[in-house]
Amino acid sequence: MRRGRRKRIDWDSIESPCIRVCKLEDGVCIGCGRTQDEIREWIIFTDEQRNTIMQRLKKPMPRLK
Repeated sequence: MRRGRRKRIDWDSIESPCIRVCKLEDGVCIGCGRTQDEIREWIIFTDEQRNTIMQRLKKPMPRLK
């Protein structure tokens, strides 16, 4: 592989809970419910790690006061 050339990421093949309502409140996105760290690391997580987070996100989020 030529230097500087990397395999492009196929974004469509990576499932994501993102609903394009991106705003962090207390370090958690109000749109998808992921933490800032989870959002940042999403692309490098394994499928198993992403699935674990997706399962957690299916549970109702507690309402913040």
